[in-house]
Parts: sequence; C-alpha cells; structure tokens
Amino acid sequence: MTMVRLCLLMLAGTLLLTAGCATQSRPSRVGEIGVNTRYEAELAAEREAREFYEYKAPKTGALIRSNPPGALVEWYNEQGVWVALGNTPSREIVIEATGKPELFRVSMNGYLSQIRWVAATPSSEGVTVQFELEPELPSDRFIFRD
Repeated sequence: MTMVRLCLLMLAGTLLLTAGCATQSRPSRVGEIGVNTRYEAELAAEREAREFYEYKAPKTGALIRSNPPGALVEWYNEQGVWVALGNTPSREIVIEATGKPELFRVSMNGYLSQIRWVAATPSSEGVTVQFELEPELPSDRFIFRD
C-alpha cells in the first residue's frame, strides 16, 4: 500500500512539473528567431520613405490668397482629415515640388467654400493660388420648386 501511494505521489509530481513547464513555453514558427522580419522590413521602408521626403524630396512654398481676405485655409492630409493652416493671406506653406498634388480648402462664413488641387514642379520657385469666394445666397432668397 505504501508502495502504491509512493508511485501515485511520484506520478502526480511528474505531471505537475511537466504541466508547469509546458504552459511557460510558447510555440515557435519555422525560421523565427524572435524578430518579425516582414514587420521590420515594412518599418524600414516607411522610415526610408519618410527620410526621403524630409531630406531629399524637392520642396517649394505655396501662398494661398482669397478674395475677400481672412478665409480659413485647410489642407487634406493622408489620414483623410482637414487640417487648419491659418487664414488668408497665408504664410508660405511648404509643399512637395515633385508634381504631387495637395488638396486645399478655403472657406469663410457667408461664402461658398472652394476646394482646389495645388501642385508644384521642381523648377518652380513658389506657387501663388488665388481663391475667388462667391457669396452664399441669403436664406430668404432660396427658391423651392415642386
């Protein structure tokens, strides 16, 4: 009887020991050394593109003007968000001089807003864009037809 208890005790101890070690190890994939090479390659490509844009891509200045002055100038960024840059006449806004168009919106209370693509070539020494804002129709002048 003592021998059976001793065997059961040893068997239980062995099971506990192996179960504890098994839960601490994680399954590994073939070729994995602890670094996700695909993710690292994507990060390196993104870093290289950002460095090219910041340090090597030609840039120029864009001046946004409107008639009447004082309108809000916004830029449509890559995340799909309109970012306010200031009012017209604007200070010089840095844009790529690679021919890649940037989307700008100019709006003012009482006037219809305008959206326009602005692009510059490497040979250009700056771009001036003039927005002619048209007044909105007064609310008592709307024409409704059946």
